[in-house]
Amino acid sequence: MGAEAEAEAPRIFGYLDYRSYLEDFFAHRKARDTEFSLRRFSRLPGLGLSSSSFISAVIKGRKNLSQSLRLRFGRAMGLERAELEYFELLIQFNQSKSADEKAHYHAQVSRFHGSRARVLNEAQQRFYAKWYYGVIWHYFGLHQDRNSPARIAKSIFPPLHAQQAEEAIRTLLELKLIKKLANGYAVTDRHLATGKAFRGASAREHNKAFLQLALENLERIPPGERQFNVTSFSISARGYQRIKERMEALRAEVREMADADDGEGGTGERVYALALQLFPCSADEGSGARLEKKPAKTGGRAAVGTSSDSGNPVD
Repeated sequence: MGAEAEAEAPRIFGYLDYRSYLEDFFAHRKARDTEFSLRRFSRLPGLGLSSSSFISAVIKGRKNLSQSLRLRFGRAMGLERAELEYFELLIQFNQSKSADEKAHYHAQVSRFHGSRARVLNEAQQRFYAKWYYGVIWHYFGLHQDRNSPARIAKSIFPPLHAQQAEEAIRTLLELKLIKKLANGYAVTDRHLATGKAFRGASAREHNKAFLQLALENLERIPPGERQFNVTSFSISARGYQRIKERMEALRAEVREMADADDGEGGTGERVYALALQLFPCSADEGSGARLEKKPAKTGGRAAVGTSSDSGNPVD
């Protein structure tokens, strides 16, 4: 070795995003051998891809790794048995479509010693302590060339103090959710999921912070730049569970659309928050004596009540 020690190869257990691992694996091999290219990557023993552009598309989120390719990629990169198992579970976690699937595979990757998922589970209280930690984390996903806390603070809405931006950067660095670049910061993990331990007061305070932001932004932001809808309805307990499942599916779909936007070269102009709420506005009559069902004078169940402040028609 020369004057500087050779950089340590990336360890798969330190990742919650297999695409980031592939990117860092390539960068590490490139640093050791300047002639190593995506073309040579695609022709590693056991991988034998016909096109190097496929690897680039996977790293950028434009394509997924099929089941048949996961083992080939893992072996080509020299992963040992436990590492290979983690790599395969990580792919399933990242490519899961539903919230239930994500939660299942997140729990699986958390079992491994040194897993990034386990570290984040233990650090969730810190990450979710302030609403702007997550916002600034996403902000660095858009702007890797920003390192001035004052400028970053002014870019967040509502604006922060420079000290708050410094605090967020320090916390994200300590949690290894971002890494320092020459002129800014880069996100290390694109996929985060809260574990079952994230409940109670911490979760409530985090949700309340964003609900307060939504309330304030109802007045601050022009209708064309936001979407607010309220729908009231009556429904059975079974229907309530179905709506909850659809809301979870919608969250997963929104995340998938955001990932696809990034992979397709989206400009990533702003950080957005989507808050979904479902709560009762009447007592649970079914918990006591069962009410006698009588035909409604209007001819059926009360009509759905809907309002919108988006300037768009409501379905």
